[in-house]
Amino acid sequence: MGWHDRIDIIAWIDYLCREYNHPKIILHGISMGAATVMMATGEALPPNVVCAISDCGFTSVWDVYAYQTKNTLHLPAFPIVYAMETVTRLRSGFSIKEASSVEQVKKSKTPTLFIHGEADDFVPFWMLDKVYQAAACEKEKLAVPGAGHAEAPFQPELYYGAVQNFIGRYLHIAGGERYGN
Repeated sequence: MGWHDRIDIIAWIDYLCREYNHPKIILHGISMGAATVMMATGEALPPNVVCAISDCGFTSVWDVYAYQTKNTLHLPAFPIVYAMETVTRLRSGFSIKEASSVEQVKKSKTPTLFIHGEADDFVPFWMLDKVYQAAACEKEKLAVPGAGHAEAPFQPELYYGAVQNFIGRYLHIAGGERYGN
């Protein structure tokens, strides 16, 4: 659910920095990938990571499990999510409460574009404001009208226009007018 994966992202960043001369790196994730990106930005990242894009990421593993247990299974969080917490601690060595995008973005220095579909019923739309408000970094948000879970890119002019404008502020490429430069 992103917590251990953030370490993998950092390893990939380190690899790219070793293998290439001053790479400019953009982190971009959708759904669990977005949560992973947010969790990674809370760690100490090299300046090569110029910005991040989080599309429909959740606030924490606990929150998304509790939401899905109630809305999909029509069961209360107790005892289901509490049992998940115990199993996760035993098998994976971390707490699902610890796996928090909100807590990680509070420490983030990476400029981040937060995107979420207003009709998302898998990762609820209210989670956008919670992570956005918590983020300590330069930030921007895009709420996509009518978009369900991971459907924001289906409005390509709005989505990719916002992504390109955001990236354009942090990434300078030859022929950069394509990216809003």
